Amino acid sequence: MKDYNKGFRKIMLIISLLALNIVEQAASVISSTIPQMAQAFPEQSPVQIELVTTVVSVFVTIFVLISGFITNKIGQKNTAILGIAIAAVSSIIPAFSNNFQMIMVSRAVLGIGIGLANPLAVSLIGEFFEGDLLANLMGWRTAVAGIGTSLMTVAAGQLLKISWHASYLVYLLFIPTLLFFIFFVPSPEKNGIQHEEINNNNVTDEVDAKGARIKVLGYALLLFGYFACVMVSMVKLATMYVENGIGTPSQASTVFAVLNFAQLLGGFGFGTAYKNLNSKILPFGLLLSGLSMIGMSQVGNNGAILLFAIISGVAGGMSIPYIFTRISQLSITKTAPLNSALALVGSNMGSFISPYLASILGSSAAVAISHAGILLIVISLVVIVSFVFQEKQAYVEVKNK
Repeated sequence: MKDYNKGFRKIMLIISLLALNIVEQAASVISSTIPQMAQAFPEQSPVQIELVTTVVSVFVTIFVLISGFITNKIGQKNTAILGIAIAAVSSIIPAFSNNFQMIMVSRAVLGIGIGLANPLAVSLIGEFFEGDLLANLMGWRTAVAGIGTSLMTVAAGQLLKISWHASYLVYLLFIPTLLFFIFFVPSPEKNGIQHEEINNNNVTDEVDAKGARIKVLGYALLLFGYFACVMVSMVKLATMYVENGIGTPSQASTVFAVLNFAQLLGGFGFGTAYKNLNSKILPFGLLLSGLSMIGMSQVGNNGAILLFAIISGVAGGMSIPYIFTRISQLSITKTAPLNSALALVGSNMGSFISPYLASILGSSAAVAISHAGILLIVISLVVIVSFVFQEKQAYVEVKNK
């Protein structure tokens, strides 16, 4: 690991790992092609055309879980390279095909590629870095992914002026990531921090403990709850604007853009916040997000909603990287891919059920958002109680030694 821990190689390793996070979130960057594709394939229903975007996530969820088993066979680096290669090839097929079935199959295969690489976007950071740098990178990964996908979306929009086929050429940007991984990312099984610690018999008791997987499952469940609640506001905000006469759906989309930008700021600031607050950042972030959602549902002013969106975005951008940092700390080389996969499945499934949760939480959009905020506050209180219990348990164990 020494050669990769300094100078140019260290910089390229960081760039390579962060670039993988862009691949992870790039499936929807061609959403703007839907209207032109609907014109090109009039025999297909609007729902079938929209599936071009959403079918990817179905296969991502499936292959996120399969990724861990493949990693055990061929290693983390090779699995990441395989996933990126599959994604790079399949993603540009729509640029050259006029066969709708072929396009749908290629998008499904793109989901397979992203799914294989997806867990490694998190676990590999924990394999090569630790301490404050690990925390910083966990925050940066969210920010870099957001910036990268935003730039790809803009590029796809510009290429759309040529044709909808041309928009898919934006996925050629996967190729540099593939090359970075081939040349600049070492095999963690041979060169990672966890490998060195195992050889030196310095793996922490927490990682060795059978309870590590249980804690990871707990964090996955927390991600499920968080995204189920937060996505209610994403699903219902535009409807609330219309129902309450606050503004237009276009104005609501501006709120989404501001919230996403605030999440980027939160991600960049996570390292500093983690250094000063440590575990307190998680319940604090969840609490602020919940209160912000309640605030958004109660005010009737677009400016006030924007303010609450900024608070919610920064809070989420700081709290979620904490979860992935803890999962990395609870993992060793052998368990890291599956642990990351469990966390990603939790977040994806939470996002998936949010429309159903919204329908249960309230008959109007504002009520649903408010109740989702209250539920998030309850989750933050459960986290606080859990942390207090763990601290007392750790104190008793130390005292009895």
